[in-house]
Amino acid sequence: MKTNYEKQAKDFLEKTGCKMTITYKENRKYFHGDKETRDVYDVKIERGKRVWKFEFGNSIKDSEFVAVYGKSRYKIPSEMRTKSNEEIAWYVKQNLQYNFGTVKADHIIRPVAPSEYDVLSCLTKYDPGSFEDFCREYGYDSDSKTADRVYADVKEEWLNVCRIWVDFEIEELCEIQ
Repeated sequence: MKTNYEKQAKDFLEKTGCKMTITYKENRKYFHGDKETRDVYDVKIERGKRVWKFEFGNSIKDSEFVAVYGKSRYKIPSEMRTKSNEEIAWYVKQNLQYNFGTVKADHIIRPVAPSEYDVLSCLTKYDPGSFEDFCREYGYDSDSKTADRVYADVKEEWLNVCRIWVDFEIEELCEIQ
């Protein structure tokens, strides 16, 4: 089911002549300080000869890949993503729980890939300004190496957004949130 937001994202990409490709890469810790793993995707945005490639860390909830049996949850390895429910049930029974039984489709929680809207809504749409402004705006300690690293990433992302879209398009991009 497409939401209005997803339609707006698709319409925006089409209107600006952009193509977005989202490809699963791996499941790992993504953000500095992550306690849990999440699915990481390679994203490519193309507009004519301009190409921007970057990684996108999906939400932990949408990265969940487990088989549920009663109150037990069995984490499924990411290499089994393309397997059928029957193959996953066999894997769980053989490797994790002898008495697993038959798993119905509603007892396997599969990862949900990010949509074009998910990616576009997370992009930096405003110039982060100076490092001091950035720290003040987002509550970072200006003596922090983490703040320095995050600021550099945000600044780079902002420059790439500006390479792909012009000012009035970035304003439209802000509207699909």
